This record gives sequence, structure tokens and C-alpha cells, in this order.
Amino acid sequence: MNLFNDIMRNLGRVCMLFGLIAAFFVVFSWLAGYWLNGLYGMRFQLDSCWQGVSACGMGLVGLLKWLIDSSKNSPAGEPPTASTVVKK
Repeated sequence: MNLFNDIMRNLGRVCMLFGLIAAFFVVFSWLAGYWLNGLYGMRFQLDSCWQGVSACGMGLVGLLKWLIDSSKNSPAGEPPTASTVVKK
């Protein structure tokens, strides 16, 4: 639970680090594909790099959803309990 609390306290830094690392890999992949296409006639689909950007974005959204759900669905220090009654 300590790791979870550290992540929650530094959520902005975690998101920025994830975004920077993902952007670095996408830019590096795009540049490598661009140069290899031009110099050696390889046929990399350069638009697929942007699919990587959207995949990283969805991963970040999933991480944020998990962190918010985990912190708001049960009291701190208690495991979640299954409830069959729907509250209105």
C-alpha cells in the first residue's frame, strides 16, 4: 500500500514521466523509420507511430482511472467489500 500512496502523492510527476518516455520512444521510432525509408528504401509505415501515441494515451487514462477508483471506492487501509445493494 505504500507504493500506491507514493504514486498518488506524485501523480503529476508519474504522468509527466510516462508521457515524456512515451514521446521519446515514438519520436525515436518515427525518426528511425523516416531515415531508413529514405536511405535504404525500407517500407516502414510512419503513420503507425501515431497509433503508439494513442496507445500510450489510453494506457495513461487507464492508469488514472485505476488510481482514482482505487482511492475513492473504499476507505483508506480497508479492503473493498462487495455490495449487492445498489445505492440511489
